[in-house]
Amino acid sequence: MAKRAGAKKAARKTAPKPARAGGGDSAAALRRALLKLVETQGWIDLSFAEIADQAGVPIAEAHRVYPSKTAILLGLSRAIDERILTSLGGDPLEGTAKDRLFDIIMRRFDILKGDREAYRRLMRQLPATPDSFAALLCQLRRSLALTLEAAGISASGLKGALRLKGLLAIYLAGLRAFAQDESDDLAKTMAEIDKRLGQAERLSGMLHRRHKGDPAAA
Repeated sequence: MAKRAGAKKAARKTAPKPARAGGGDSAAALRRALLKLVETQGWIDLSFAEIADQAGVPIAEAHRVYPSKTAILLGLSRAIDERILTSLGGDPLEGTAKDRLFDIIMRRFDILKGDREAYRRLMRQLPATPDSFAALLCQLRRSLALTLEAAGISASGLKGALRLKGLLAIYLAGLRAFAQDESDDLAKTMAEIDKRLGQAERLSGMLHRRHKGDPAAA
């Protein structure tokens, strides 16, 4: 397994580093402020007004952009989706369906790594705010459906729903590994994702593509 994970590390391309918000980009400024404040003081008692103040955005404008701190969190997830999809233009996915899924999932974890402590605190504290937790879980399902489609795997219909359920389990296992992974190259996270994708490929055919001629198709 260690040898295989090492090969994955060598093959995987590094995701672009997080972009900093420009002075006029209130949405990006609010997202960065949320992550900074979550890292230093946590999520549960963090107020919308504090985020707006940290971002240097008047609260009325902040409310027009994102009406709540949960909305900022969901916007952060959508911004990650956009960054990943944009990266595919200059760095397309290659290999089998499993390889492509591994690549695109790890691009997401590479982005999370830039604010590792903030995301770890969110993972611990979000369940204590059930409405925000449920909203983020719904957004995560949308993001993972997009992940399947970007990798050339249909997320439609009954089979797509089963694939999405399997990918959600894989991603959550990856998050648990990420929470304990102190390495710069995310070796433990990669090994967990690789293992889980291999299990899904063998046991459920989750990675079968919708396109004919794909080497991963049955």
